[in-house]
Amino acid sequence: MKNKHLRFVLLLLWFSIVINSIQSQITHSHSIVLGFLQLKEQSNLGMVFNGVQLEYRYGLKWVINDHEILYQPKLGIGFAFNRGMIGGQIHIAPVNVTWTMPFSENNGHTIRGGTNLIAEYNYHLYQVNDGTLFWTAEIGFSPVIQYGYNWDNKRINAAFKNSLFGFTSHRQGYDSYDFLFTWKDFVVDPNQNLKFGSFNTYNHTNVSLEFVPDILKMHLFAYEFDYLGFFWESQFNRINHNLFWRLSL
Repeated sequence: MKNKHLRFVLLLLWFSIVINSIQSQITHSHSIVLGFLQLKEQSNLGMVFNGVQLEYRYGLKWVINDHEILYQPKLGIGFAFNRGMIGGQIHIAPVNVTWTMPFSENNGHTIRGGTNLIAEYNYHLYQVNDGTLFWTAEIGFSPVIQYGYNWDNKRINAAFKNSLFGFTSHRQGYDSYDFLFTWKDFVVDPNQNLKFGSFNTYNHTNVSLEFVPDILKMHLFAYEFDYLGFFWESQFNRINHNLFWRLSL
């Protein structure tokens, strides 16, 4: 009986040590992103709208041994202009999960690889077509490559990811009488006609470069290039040049 109690106590002790070890490797981050936005919708006479976008990203990073899992949802709003007309975008990514593991570590240089799963929704409208709400929806899978270099408590990071395949939808054409935005426009329609495809359907490319001035202070500055293209009957292209500041806790 005593042995059973001892084993039970040791098991609880081991379990608490594992949980505490895992919990201690969880970090939170907050990012404020200021971007230059370009929107081009074929159903919008092919006009290019240019403007600014402000975005917030929350990050939850979980480190288990050499593996890193980053959950980073996004919420952004942007305004763009062309010939005195206004265009805009609401950008939402409720699911954005990246898993990586190291492939090479040598003299401060680190190369990591992994995958990204994202569910991203873009709602965009333009004054030129009576304020019709367009959307692009993506549930996509991408390979990820990351490079990092540490020196004197400083660090630079570079990352590249490109969509491989996924499920997408994009509104085709517009209706001048459809100017009232409902739950159906934002939730039902973007998820109702999802189609499976790869580069024949869409391309989502993301390249980023980060600089950490002091690793101990847990903040960084970064530049990011983000391109999203939908190649359906009615094509859509979005380009973002983003500058952001991130604080990790």
